Amino acid sequence: MTGYGRGDAAEAVGRFTVEIRSLNNRYLDIQVKTPRGLAVLEPQVKKAVQDRFSRGRFDVYITRNEEREKADRLTVDETLASRYIGVLRDLKTRFNLAGDVDLAMVAAFPDLITISEAREDVEALWSILSESLSQALDGLDRMRAEEGAALVKDIRARLDAIDRGILSVRTQAPLTVENARKRMADALGRLLTEQPDPVRLAQEIAMLAERTDVTEELTRLSSHMTQFRSLLNGPAREAVGRKLDFLLQEMGREVNTIASKASDAHIALDVVNLKAELEKIREQVQNIE
Repeated sequence: MTGYGRGDAAEAVGRFTVEIRSLNNRYLDIQVKTPRGLAVLEPQVKKAVQDRFSRGRFDVYITRNEEREKADRLTVDETLASRYIGVLRDLKTRFNLAGDVDLAMVAAFPDLITISEAREDVEALWSILSESLSQALDGLDRMRAEEGAALVKDIRARLDAIDRGILSVRTQAPLTVENARKRMADALGRLLTEQPDPVRLAQEIAMLAERTDVTEELTRLSSHMTQFRSLLNGPAREAVGRKLDFLLQEMGREVNTIASKASDAHIALDVVNLKAELEKIREQVQNIE
């Protein structure tokens, strides 16, 4: 399910902006992009998203909008400096060199002064970052909820269409056997000079009716439809996407069985329409948590 959320928060440690974009995905995929200094907080950011959502691709962008006051540490290696100075003075005396050993000369040597980045308070960073992250997740959740309501409305309309298709198959199924009986009787009458044996004809019709009976499939299909609607009407925060996926698979199996059993053109057309509606619902369900 697509959506967008943004959050801003500021404290002494800096100002943070969090932007989250979500795209359709059957599974949960979270990508976090942070400034180098905030990489340590990436696992906490991912967990915050996981606690709110169970499906979809989430791209989380974290920006530190205001540079904090630098508090980097300068460290002087006094032992190394003493050795450099001693060596220079020794060279001056040994070779009777002019000039003095001064600060500029000593400072020119590498590794005497090192700069180490000051460590930040991770808990203080997370405190402010989590605030902006929560704002972004709330905004994303609202947008996804609006889209979800529209998806559910569309799915319900398609479920109504499937109900009409099931009713059509239920109505047509008994007529299929009767039409088959008439066709079989007419065919035998043309092939035989005498009227076909009524008992034998009844046996053949009974066998045909058993092979083409789709009552059980229609009953199971209706049961799956009831469960599907129940999940759609359940609590808004409950994750039902995978359950809906499973029910759609089962509904597809029942429709395929009806298609293999039916030998009637009207039922065949109804089955085509049922498959089309199920496929459209399947595409929509991929967007549901």
